[in-house]
Amino acid sequence: MKISKNLLTAIFLAILLTSLALPTLAQPALAQSTQVITEEEGWKKIKTDVITILFPADGRKPTFLWWYTKDPERIYVVKFQGLIEYFTFVEPFYKERYQANAERLHELFISPKWMLLRQEIRETVMNMYRNWHLPYLPFSACRWTLTEVGNVTDSDNKVIGLAFAFKLVKAYLPRFEFAEGNITIRCRFYYEPVEEISVDGVYDYSVAAGEMKMDFVVNNWKWNIDLVKPLISTLKEQGIEIPKSKSGLSLWINIAYINITRIAEAMGEPDKIELWSTTSHMMVEGRRIFVKRDYTGTEDERPIDVPKRLREHFKLQFATEDKTLPGFFKFVASAKVSGEPEPVEIKASYIEAGAYMRLFIGYPYFGDKTLEHDPSMGVEVPETTTPEATTPKYRMEVPTGSQVMPRVLGGLGLPFITPELVMVLVAVVSTIGIVVFVAKWKGKIVNVVGVR
Repeated sequence: MKISKNLLTAIFLAILLTSLALPTLAQPALAQSTQVITEEEGWKKIKTDVITILFPADGRKPTFLWWYTKDPERIYVVKFQGLIEYFTFVEPFYKERYQANAERLHELFISPKWMLLRQEIRETVMNMYRNWHLPYLPFSACRWTLTEVGNVTDSDNKVIGLAFAFKLVKAYLPRFEFAEGNITIRCRFYYEPVEEISVDGVYDYSVAAGEMKMDFVVNNWKWNIDLVKPLISTLKEQGIEIPKSKSGLSLWINIAYINITRIAEAMGEPDKIELWSTTSHMMVEGRRIFVKRDYTGTEDERPIDVPKRLREHFKLQFATEDKTLPGFFKFVASAKVSGEPEPVEIKASYIEAGAYMRLFIGYPYFGDKTLEHDPSMGVEVPETTTPEATTPKYRMEVPTGSQVMPRVLGGLGLPFITPELVMVLVAVVSTIGIVVFVAKWKGKIVNVVGVR
């Protein structure tokens, strides 16, 4: 029996296409057939077949609870605690004892020569201290608003995600009025993987399906160190030299997980959520950290000193003693400052706090400009780690200023191989195989047109 060259070629191509397509068919897709957005007891809930996310809708500070929808026993928590201004004269990362308070500045530079200063200079210095704001702005001492949760749609009006923002509208501590309207957390949740790019082209990154992407934005921060600027020359004449712009700002975030049985307490009093935390371990850049002990007040924060390129991520993942859990929190190793052509490097440190972790993301001095940084959270499960869930299908332009909604720039094209095509190819190969078998059995020559 002879088989024509055309038939052999057809069989080869069909088998090749099928072999390429079968892995796609075998991979579980991100099951987003169900998307439900509800509100209960002052909390918004986003629920899909893969992930469930809760966040307050009633003016409380930004706190996020989330879990793998198929495994709701353990709930992951990220709570935005506040902002801390630091002096960075000595350390390249941020420690509690270097907070930017007036006493620290006085102790470091002015006190040794205090008695040598003229009376009018002393009075000017004391007046400067009276205008000093506290180094720590707790977000619980602020009122927040939540914008409407709006649909992100493509050109065909297909819903591909959600967008909303937390905005700080009132700061109740003295001399923090400048923060009102100037601190925002923009949030985006996509049902499809996307590529996000910034308007100025400084940033571009991929966001997986089922991942909550955030922009932490601080505009026009008033730095305590800037109060010294009018005195710099005068103090220098008296032998007191204060380094310029040696300050930093740190975002304090508490990270934990709780058992589903404590969800009612967590939703009722989210500011006390650490009381119900059952976190034993965290993975910090692949290193397992035991967090049951409380080192706050007795030890310094530890830097996350894993080398990173500017656009790479630092990653923290929830864990137990013997396994890594699906929940993660990650953040880009750089931040964007308005008017700067390149991102600025950030630092990070942490401390074990007794069944939870305190994370401090440190930003360098950025004057009166706007700083934007990009953390995100989610779950690493089969539905969110396949090529289908991570290969971008849309290109998005990140919102700026008071905007909340991203702009769809276009689709990036769907994969050529689809499950439907796989089924067709399987049928073709099966048919060809049957024809060849029958032809061989009858001893006939076969081609792709028919039997002769």
